Amino acid sequence: MVRFISFLVIALVMAVSARAELLYVNSPNDGFLNLRTGPGGGFNVIMRMGHGTSVNTLEIAGNWARVEHQSGAVGWAHRKYMVRPVATPARLFVYSPGDGFLNLRTGPGSGFTIITRMYHGSWVEVLERRGNWVRVFHEYGDEGWAYIKYLRQ
Repeated sequence: MVRFISFLVIALVMAVSARAELLYVNSPNDGFLNLRTGPGGGFNVIMRMGHGTSVNTLEIAGNWARVEHQSGAVGWAHRKYMVRPVATPARLFVYSPGDGFLNLRTGPGSGFTIITRMYHGSWVEVLERRGNWVRVFHEYGDEGWAYIKYLRQ
């Protein structure tokens, strides 16, 4: 009976430590983080993960984490360049007094197509965050991505 309980405790600890954690690539200077075949700088690069893209951790080995990138690619990345998501209030307001609007886009970046203009003072519901971009539901019914700098409580 004692062995069975010990086995259950060890299994529970392993299950908790193996739980995936959502992180975001935080590499604004060069704009990417290398995803590698192993936990170290000497391993081959699988792909460059863009700044602000998301990963789920699968395993930790010192300063390295085995992750699954939002694209589905799996490999190792340095933990120094990944951050936890910052909590964002559910409802925010467009704050763009200069030109009076904020573009709602099809993806998290200024290179994505503009869906519509969201005017100063209108509200959005936050659905997801990737770096400095948030996926939102706009009060007029459109859904897309907006730069968080122009949203306020």
